[in-house]
Amino acid sequence: MKKENKFNDLFIKNGMDVPFFLIMLGLMTVGLVMLLSSSYIYAFYNSGSGDSLYYFKRQVVFAVGGIAVMLFYSRFNYKYLKHFSNLGLVGALGILAITVLQGGGDGINRWFGIGSFSFQPSEIAKFTLILFLAYGLDKDHDKIVSAKPSKAGWAQKITELTNGSIKITQGTTTMFFYGIIIAVTAGSVLLGSHLSGAILIMLIGVTMLWIGECRARWFAIGGILAVVVLIYVCFNYDDLPLKEYMIDRIRAWRIKDYSPDESRWQINHSLFALGSGGFLGAGIGNSKQKYLYIPESHTDFIFSIVGEELGFVGCVFILLGFVVLIARGIYIGMRAKDRFGALLAFGMTAQLALQVMFNVAVVTDTVPNTGISLPFFSYGGSALLITLIEMGTILSVSRQADLPKVYFMRNLKRNKNKVV
Repeated sequence: MKKENKFNDLFIKNGMDVPFFLIMLGLMTVGLVMLLSSSYIYAFYNSGSGDSLYYFKRQVVFAVGGIAVMLFYSRFNYKYLKHFSNLGLVGALGILAITVLQGGGDGINRWFGIGSFSFQPSEIAKFTLILFLAYGLDKDHDKIVSAKPSKAGWAQKITELTNGSIKITQGTTTMFFYGIIIAVTAGSVLLGSHLSGAILIMLIGVTMLWIGECRARWFAIGGILAVVVLIYVCFNYDDLPLKEYMIDRIRAWRIKDYSPDESRWQINHSLFALGSGGFLGAGIGNSKQKYLYIPESHTDFIFSIVGEELGFVGCVFILLGFVVLIARGIYIGMRAKDRFGALLAFGMTAQLALQVMFNVAVVTDTVPNTGISLPFFSYGGSALLITLIEMGTILSVSRQADLPKVYFMRNLKRNKNKVV
């Protein structure tokens, strides 16, 4: 009897949130169609086998496998993830360290390889950081909101040196601790020459600190500093200790006619694609820019092909789909059974929202080229798998959340028959 109860506690039988699942499945289906359309020319010339379906077939395998893992994961009681939060982040940082030490001939160390399979450790770092912060911010919530003087030695020293005019609270020291963890994780990703991944991790971390109820004044101070730093970077990028390709991307974004080594080739053709798509688009399969004009049109710049083939209307519908999915994720977080579940749902939804915003901003030349993929659309098996695991985590939260749920569609029919 006890074993059965433990099993029932580990795997939840309650129904998952069907609207969230269906919206996510719809976006991924459209994403696979657009991946096929955007990749078959590139695959024919660059896959090494002449197989136009090379990238599409690989992505379908990860999609099918990912959905299976997601559905399994959605039944797993998310509360047990607390036991893996610390070890998971340590493991992710370890993989990042190994990746950096392995190095690369071009100085870019973003990929970790196991035989013929490779993945970006930054994807795992994002997931494990959210898990770590959700557990920590839940566990230390009383400290975070506390206005009591901190017992930390350095905090008391500051109070002594200032004759009591500056008092460091428990909330401040706790926030600094988690801020350091976020900075270390982002810094580890940055060491692998993945600036965009580091920025994304910082933003995810700051978002979770905000949701975790850290003091608002620190976000105001941090926001002002961030704006100052961004302005400085935009006008003094040549003097920064960044890799040459990073400086080149900022320069190409600032100077629209900058063209040494055709640095604006990719973004210019992305804008050509979006512009030529017009209101209704050229139709699926009819893009011209995917004929090797846009480098990597099936990965980071797939949205430009979406704009060319589906037009403004298609782009709006897809973005609305993401907005609804994100709103549903927030709703699930708001109705979660506990703070840990809410933080998990909010954190993973925030990551999804940030990636969509950054990707679209890059494709439209609103921000410099950052190399952030579009969830469910861009090619990348490991990234898709991690994303689906995160969606499974949100669905796991939804199974215990205070919201209407169903098991299968047949249950809906039965409920309709009972209406009088």
